[in-house]
Amino acid sequence: MTDHWPQLPTGTPLTQGYELGFCYCTAGVTEGYAVKVGTHATGKVPVTVSAGVGDGIGIAMKTGSAGDTIPVLFYGAVKLDTSGNITIGKFVIGASGGATVLQAAGASTYYVAFGGASYILGLALQTATSGDEIVVLVGKCL
Repeated sequence: MTDHWPQLPTGTPLTQGYELGFCYCTAGVTEGYAVKVGTHATGKVPVTVSAGVGDGIGIAMKTGSAGDTIPVLFYGAVKLDTSGNITIGKFVIGASGGATVLQAAGASTYYVAFGGASYILGLALQTATSGDEIVVLVGKCL
């Protein structure tokens, strides 16, 4: 696939209309990786690196260690790495380890926010093959 934004590293927002939240790292997090809800931290929104398939809720915009506060993308277009083939217009979820996204398999009703086995991370805005980069509209696109 042709990379139309080669000057931007993976994990960089492509638009100005994005929503960031500032979250507290309960463990180390890597920039451009999917993050999941971390363990409770009073008065903070805790995140940690996404470990399992489909548990990501946003994309880390900065690398952080436990105890750091980092920006997390909850809505917006961002370039991400893929794991598996992805078709434009399909839902994507975080892959195991958080470094990549993959196409959500099966009916989308199994992937609705808080109602199924996985969280929808976003919507594919391009078609890609495994190991490629793709633009994803991160957010609850239902």
